[in-house]
Amino acid sequence: MSEYYKPVSRPRKKLKMPLFGNMGSGSSKSTISGESVWGSKNFSTMIFIMGALALIAQFYLPNLMSEKVYSDYDELKELSLEGTIRKKFTDASNPNEIHYILLVKQKDGTRRKLDLYKADSLFFDQVAVPQRLFKKSGEMNVRVVRFSKADTTLTLMVKE
Repeated sequence: MSEYYKPVSRPRKKLKMPLFGNMGSGSSKSTISGESVWGSKNFSTMIFIMGALALIAQFYLPNLMSEKVYSDYDELKELSLEGTIRKKFTDASNPNEIHYILLVKQKDGTRRKLDLYKADSLFFDQVAVPQRLFKKSGEMNVRVVRFSKADTTLTLMVKE
């Protein structure tokens, strides 16, 4: 019997991740100056740092990205509106406290979030999403531009 001849195959190339290159692979290629490639030896510390940054971002970003909610009588009286209603919804998670919320996009691009919890729900029932609101600072009268009817002036009544 003749001996079994096993053909010699070339070693396969190491797999590389698209963004991280050689991180985590066994080879340590060197640059021209002889230093190791960034991140090839300290992969676990880089993962730890990225995880810590993600946890810190989850803690601080919601506070930075939150919108101011206008709900008190003084805030609503001093608020000036000139924009369109983009969203209209209620938050009835607690049946004893129903929050009527309007999101108004101002003419300059900013958004105002009105919580009419302490206000009369009649105003909330009479406005709709595509309508425009105009309100001067110091007044509680809101002019509503409607498409099917003439402009209407509604009074925003707030319970104190």
